[in-house]
Order: sequence, then structure tokens, then C-alpha cells
Amino acid sequence: RNVNVATFFKTSYNYKRELDSHMMKNTEWGAVAYLSHSKYGINDEVRINNNSNYITGYASTDEADQSSYPGTSGTASTVTLPYNTETGYKATTTGNITGIYDMSGGGWEAMAAVMKNTLGASGLTNTDLTNYSIYFDIYPSNSNLDSYNYRILGDATGEMGPFYYYKDKDNTQRRHNNWYDDLANFLNYGNNHLIPWFSRGGAYNFGNLTGQFFCGVTGGSSNHGSTRLVLAVK
Repeated sequence: RNVNVATFFKTSYNYKRELDSHMMKNTEWGAVAYLSHSKYGINDEVRINNNSNYITGYASTDEADQSSYPGTSGTASTVTLPYNTETGYKATTTGNITGIYDMSGGGWEAMAAVMKNTLGASGLTNTDLTNYSIYFDIYPSNSNLDSYNYRILGDATGEMGPFYYYKDKDNTQRRHNNWYDDLANFLNYGNNHLIPWFSRGGAYNFGNLTGQFFCGVTGGSSNHGSTRLVLAVK
């Protein structure tokens, strides 16, 4: 956490070139999300990792309220339990220990997915985007917060629309998708500042706003911000 997209991308790319290591693209996240939401996966919403120490593989207990924002988080066993428990399994894409963890909650996960002709606070250059173009999903430059119609087939964002506006228990009105009511913001130029990078999964304290179909926005470094590494196993 606390590094920009350029650091995520270059660290991932240089990790194991023999396995085509790279920062996850939005369409790759989408592939995992779709499989989780099928008979080959948990076929339900993945439970949030609400461990406030950002420890991977944890899941919210049944007693911890995740009905709105903010959700209940912490480190106590009454609130969150690890990967190798019956509760921990519920935070995987398959509902068992062999599934993929942390698709909901933990830290936001920046994707290699960006608006065309924009860099934001990423630290990348236009040359980077050109030289490594196959490792990025590129979205239209006129995207806005509600542009779910600009989805790339397979990225698990378009069918989340239309988005709905209502207040969470902190009395703040937000966009929610039409599947699990997760937070739903598309790439945009909101409030006179550029937010062109996709981020998925949500943070540990986001309650009902998180999920495997969560779509948010990010740019530079953030205490909540992380990413996900992809390896092409041969």
C-alpha cells in the first residue's frame, strides 16, 4: 500500500517475466468475478475481509454488521476470522479454502485500467502506456461516473448498471450498483480533479459498499490502496 500505480505496475511486471507477471487488468478481475458468481464458484456475494490490519484471508463474522457504510471492522475474533475457518471460507470466490481470497474488502485493488489519454497521479508516462499497451484496459476519455455503458466486455462493470443513488447510514448519498448495492463509480473527471484509474474490491471498513463487483476509482498512492499480481502458469 501507499505507492502509486507506476510502482504497482513495474513491480508486478518485473516479478517473474518467465510467467508473464503483470498487474491485474480490469478484464482479468472480471473473469474471476464472473466465475465466482456461477456454479463453478460461490454463486453468491463474496464476504468482506474486514480485518483492520489489512491481513489477507480474513472474513467478517456473522455478528459483525455489514449492512451499510461504514461496516464493522477490527481484529477481534468476534468481528473477523482467518482463512482456515468455516467463516474464513466465505470470503473466497469458491466458498472453500482453495478459492481466491480478498476480492471484497481488505485494501482497494488498483487495476491496470485507465481512461484514454490520461495518466492522473499514476506516475506512469504516455510512453509506458504505449510500450506496455497489451497490459492495460483503456476506456473512453469522455467517461463519467455513470458510464457503465463504456464497459469492456468481460470487465464485470456494465451489467452493474444502472446505478442508484441513496444515503448510507453515515447520511452520505452514494451510487450503488443494481446487483449487490456495492459502491459504483465509473472513471471520470469528478469535482474538477482527475480520477481515471479503476480500483476494485473496496476497503475493509466499507460494509455493504464492497464486493467482487465493486468498481471505484483511484489515482496515486493511498493507505487503502493495493493491487493484485497475475501470473500466466504454463
